[in-house]
Amino acid sequence: MKTMMILVIALLAGMVRADELSLLSAQGFGFAEASRFPGPSAQLMAKRAAKLDAQRNLLETINGVRVTSGTTVKDMTLESDIIGSRVKGLLQGAFETHSIVTLEDGNWVAEVTMAVCMSSAEGQCSDKPTLASVMQPTLKGAAEPLRFAPEAVVMETQPQTSNAETADTKSTGLIINATGLAFSPMLDVRIQTQEGKELYGPGHVTQGTNWLHWARSTEGAKAMKAVIGESPILVGVASLGEQSQLVVSDEDAIKIFSTNLTSGDFLSQGRVVFIVDGN
Repeated sequence: MKTMMILVIALLAGMVRADELSLLSAQGFGFAEASRFPGPSAQLMAKRAAKLDAQRNLLETINGVRVTSGTTVKDMTLESDIIGSRVKGLLQGAFETHSIVTLEDGNWVAEVTMAVCMSSAEGQCSDKPTLASVMQPTLKGAAEPLRFAPEAVVMETQPQTSNAETADTKSTGLIINATGLAFSPMLDVRIQTQEGKELYGPGHVTQGTNWLHWARSTEGAKAMKAVIGESPILVGVASLGEQSQLVVSDEDAIKIFSTNLTSGDFLSQGRVVFIVDGN
């Protein structure tokens, strides 16, 4: 009996992209000789190989995500076996966003795109585990002396020069406009005052809360009503800190702090969207 050999090769040219702010995705390719296996089995084998290739490429993408301005996920996994295990668990839960299998020159060729969620948002990432939640336990908030409180700021308020929009007594969330500053998404995002006092970051929300949300425009941010509700306030970032912290003016810091206090503490609920420039 002739030995039946199945040739399944995962191509190494898997293309990687993060074309949605909340989604990390990677392509994988595989093929199987149609003549070596009857029926749909060769197609299934090609697709399986493509999935494995996509997952390998996706792991590279995840490892390259910035946690801070100088640290990546890979750096964190090398320091902590726990983080490494969590990242592997997230990868095992990767989901398929696109696939196609075609017959070319006697071979079944499969192309599969697999993805995981970097952060939560409306749509397909609204109810899935995220890389941000995996990393959150390691991202500690600032100690109490370094957290912002209005009494720590001495200044004259000048509403006409504020970057913050006038808000009603009950605001439902916060939009932070970080465009024009060469800032790109990372996992350890913090809002600070010009004196380095921390207003918001991963340590300001309840463990497990979806706290990191991204948009490309004000319109896109305002459309995320499941996150920031109907009446968010909008604040512009004044500058970037040494570690890429988003620095707001002291006046806007007071605005955010006081509005949050009178509006049900939307900060602790992670009701914040960051607007960043497009690629």
